[in-house]
Amino acid sequence: MRTCILAMALGAMALLTPVTSHAELGDEYTISVLTFGPGDHPFFKFGHNAIWVHDARRHTDRVYNFGTFAFDSPALIPVFLKGKLRYWLSVQSLRSTIEVYRRENRTIDAQELALSPPLRKRIVDALEENAKPENRYYKYDYYRDNCSTRVRDAVDQVTGGKVREAAGGPARMTWRAHTMRLVADDWPVYLGLQVAMGDMIDKPITVWDEMFLPARLQEMLREVKIPGEDGQSVPLVRREHRILEADRPPVRSEPPKRMGILLVVGAVLGGGLAALGLAARRKVARVVLGLGTAVLGFLLGLLGLIFLMFWTYTDHEVAHHNENLLQCVPWAVAMAWLGVGVARGKGGSTRRAYQLALAALGASTLGLVLKGLPWFDQKNEEIIALLWPIWAGMTCGLRWALEALAGEARRALTRVEEAVREQG
Repeated sequence: MRTCILAMALGAMALLTPVTSHAELGDEYTISVLTFGPGDHPFFKFGHNAIWVHDARRHTDRVYNFGTFAFDSPALIPVFLKGKLRYWLSVQSLRSTIEVYRRENRTIDAQELALSPPLRKRIVDALEENAKPENRYYKYDYYRDNCSTRVRDAVDQVTGGKVREAAGGPARMTWRAHTMRLVADDWPVYLGLQVAMGDMIDKPITVWDEMFLPARLQEMLREVKIPGEDGQSVPLVRREHRILEADRPPVRSEPPKRMGILLVVGAVLGGGLAALGLAARRKVARVVLGLGTAVLGFLLGLLGLIFLMFWTYTDHEVAHHNENLLQCVPWAVAMAWLGVGVARGKGGSTRRAYQLALAALGASTLGLVLKGLPWFDQKNEEIIALLWPIWAGMTCGLRWALEALAGEARRALTRVEEAVREQG
């Protein structure tokens, strides 16, 4: 709170700073990059940023925000599913921006840029042109064209490529590693992204690519040098201050390692299905096995169909070439009704469900074996560790249930034959 009050006081002092008639064109502007910390909603896990323009002549503080989209639009889901989500550049006041992030309990940091007056004027003119209704929209890309890359590109352009020059080295992590570390505290989002994203985000990237994250851009701006008035290099960031302090723990610096726990979960679920198959002579066990087969098979098969759709019919490049299609096989959706037949003790349904489970196990095993080839470089070991034991347990359980049904049929036939002999 004290930091916020101090920052507001500094802002008020800046508003009172006179601008003389002899000032150079653009001298009235102060350009700062704002970096917003992560929030609770899945959309906010990666943080956010914007450009703050303080105009001492007009006494205004405008925040140029490239991360605006119609959250309440009825077309949001269809557009998102097609991979054609549009964002736009909006302009808000600094006061309203601070209030929004205060309610969301998110940190705000400001980095004032040491730009010459002509460069300040240039970036303001470019932002104003970009904010016009005919220019403000762009097709959003999670990693290559988002709120952070737009700010990065704007600063890079006005500094003559100095940001790119400083960011040409290899990144410390891949896009996937950064994604997983930032959503690690939300298990459903973590698993959903881990299973849904293909191998594109596992390729080596540069520090320039890594600045899809606002926090990484914030760090790199501190390292950029630009020519000063005397021709000597000076830091791009003149000064930094924290406008708003959030009450939340720091984000992880590394992605979690969860293959062990996911292997245990998969082994428990798969072992449970196998145990139910062993006990399938009892009706309760058979019913539970059938319902478990129906639910798990349908969900995993539905995921496979969705991944296939993303790959073939949408612009979601991050979902293309998803090796998890071998773990979530589309044909498993048929288990939704075959599992009901298993629960009812139908031999034909149990046999077909077993055949589909065996094929799914084969596909999952193939996905594991192919990891030894350089072309199969997707980091999906955690998903394999979770799903291979499930398919193995389901296959064994259905096999044993089928044997139990065959045994019941043989015993029933024996009883009939004995009854016939007694009557004879």
